[in-house]
Amino acid sequence: MESVLHFTADNSVLLLNGSFVQAAAAVRYEYNEPLFVTVLPLDAAYLPYTVEILGGKAVTNANLAVCCDMGGGHYYIELRPRYAYVYSPSERPAPKSDNLPARLSVLVQEHNYDAARTMLTASLNDSVSDDALADFFDGVVAVRENTFTPQKGYLLIKNDGTASRCDMVIKNGLIENIIMHDET
Repeated sequence: MESVLHFTADNSVLLLNGSFVQAAAAVRYEYNEPLFVTVLPLDAAYLPYTVEILGGKAVTNANLAVCCDMGGGHYYIELRPRYAYVYSPSERPAPKSDNLPARLSVLVQEHNYDAARTMLTASLNDSVSDDALADFFDGVVAVRENTFTPQKGYLLIKNDGTASRCDMVIKNGLIENIIMHDET
C-alpha cells in the first residue's frame, strides 16, 4: 500500500534513502518499506541526524520527529532541530509564532485563559468555558497549518500520533469560530 509522507524540516536539506531533496512536501512511499531520512541543517548551531520511518512512524531518533497520521494514507512528519549541546533545560521555550491558533493552544495548555480569551471574538468568548478550551486542546502538542492536502485548514497534532483537522475562522485578527472535521 502506498502512503504519502509530508515532511517539514526548517532550514534543512534532506537525504531520502541517499538522494538529496530540498523540499519533501509529498513523498510517495510504500507503507511497509523503511525510509531513511537524513536531516542536514543549514545552520551550524544544529547537528545532522538520520531517522528511519516505517509505517508513518519514526523507528529511530523518535524524539526528533513528530509523526502523525492525517488519515487517507497521508502522514505528517516534522523533523525537529538537533541541538549541539549536552545540557538541556527541563523546559524548552515555546517558539514565537505568527500562527494565531498555535499561540492559542500554547496559552490554553499553560492555563493562561485570560490571555487565550483575548484571541477570541466576543461571541466565541461568551460561548466557550475554560474547561471546554482545555478539553479541546487536551493532548495537542502542536497546531500546524495544513498545506499538505487539498482540505487545508489546521492540523491539531496530538501526542498519541494522530492529527485532527479543523478550520478556524479568523476575523479582524481574532478567532471567530472553530469547525472540526471528522476524518473517515
